[in-house]
Amino acid sequence: MASPNSHERSVIRHRAEASPALELQLGIATMLDVPAHKVLQDDLAEHASPWEQTLAVESLGDSLPHEAGLYMFVWRPSINLVMADNSQSSFHQVLYIGQAGGSGQRGNTLKNRYRNYKKHLRGNPEHLWTEEPPTTRAGRLTYYLALRPLEFWFATVEDRSKIKNLEARLINLYNPPLNNQNRPKLRARLSTVPQPALRDS
Repeated sequence: MASPNSHERSVIRHRAEASPALELQLGIATMLDVPAHKVLQDDLAEHASPWEQTLAVESLGDSLPHEAGLYMFVWRPSINLVMADNSQSSFHQVLYIGQAGGSGQRGNTLKNRYRNYKKHLRGNPEHLWTEEPPTTRAGRLTYYLALRPLEFWFATVEDRSKIKNLEARLINLYNPPLNNQNRPKLRARLSTVPQPALRDS
C-alpha cells in the first residue's frame, strides 16, 4: 500500500476536528441569467480556443503555449457519481480566474503567467487546519492552492482586446473566492437578532 501523501496525512491528522471551510458565494441572479450565459458562450466560441484542462503541477508551465488567453485554477475533489446512463458527474469549484496578455499585459502569455504561480502551488496543506486564512492576495493563493486535486484550465485568445472583457464576465459568473476584482455585487444577509419585547408603560 502506498504511503499517504501530505494532503492525506493532513486530513487523517485532523479529521476529528472541525473542518476548515472554503468561502463560496454564488450570485443567484448571474447563475440564472440564461441569455447572458448564451452570449458569453458564443463570445468564447468565437474568440477563444476550446478549454484545455490539466493537473496544476509546478512543471506544467513548460508545456503551456506562448500565447495570450484565459485561465482558471479549479479544485475537483475525487468523488464521482455514476449516472443512470453510465456517465460520471463530479463536483468542481473554480478558485481563481485570470488572464494573460490582455490590456496592460501586452507581452504576457499563458506560459510565463503560470510561472508566477509556481510558488503558490508549494503551499502546506497543514496550514488549512493550523493557520487562519490570510487576508492578502498572495497569502490566500498560497493557502488555498494547496487544495488537491487541483487543475489548471486554459484557453488561448488571439484578439488580445477581447481578453479583459471575457475575464471580467467569467469572474462575475463564477465569483471565484480568490479573486478580488470584477466579483458580482451580492447583497449581504443581515443577522436577525431577537429584540427585547416592549413593555406597556
